[in-house]
Amino acid sequence: MVCSFRAWKDFCDALDDQGTLSDDMSMHDDAAETAQPPTLKRDWRFYSGMAAIALSIILPLCALLVPMLGLPTTQSALLAGALVAGAPEVLCILAVALLGKDTFQYFVHKATSVLRSAVLERPASKPRYYSGLAVILLSWIPAYVYAYAPSVMPGGDARVTILAVMDLAFVAAVFLMGGEFWEKVRRIFVYEGKL
Repeated sequence: MVCSFRAWKDFCDALDDQGTLSDDMSMHDDAAETAQPPTLKRDWRFYSGMAAIALSIILPLCALLVPMLGLPTTQSALLAGALVAGAPEVLCILAVALLGKDTFQYFVHKATSVLRSAVLERPASKPRYYSGLAVILLSWIPAYVYAYAPSVMPGGDARVTILAVMDLAFVAAVFLMGGEFWEKVRRIFVYEGKL
């Protein structure tokens, strides 16, 4: 209740005599829209956090080398499981704790700005758009074949692999087609009321 009272008080203080927002409030909104990413503080916590992230990426790859160590099966399975499922998660949590909120916000800001400039702001060229459209249409074929003629396609692990690649190709093609495609999809769900 205190937070909502303070927010209401701040809003009322920002109103001038005519009931419109004063310049102070509009300047605050403009500053929020053009927020710059926080600066990185490159100290021991930053480098330790980045090392933890790098290790969390490398350790699952080291699990491929475990069978070559000649350990008994149970110890190999335990070690490979720890390298794949346990250690990376612990290292990621440690990295978040070491890097802190400002560094996390810096990387989120950078990632969203790169994604926005690559996908939404830069228009897709005609070949890029049609390539993405072809990938989307071709990625549906394995699903239909599995649905209507499953005996034609391989089974077992190959089936899971084919369907996973199909799903990843679909997602990649949506990003490949750019912001215009996102706008076309959005317009499907907006009623315009005219022909």
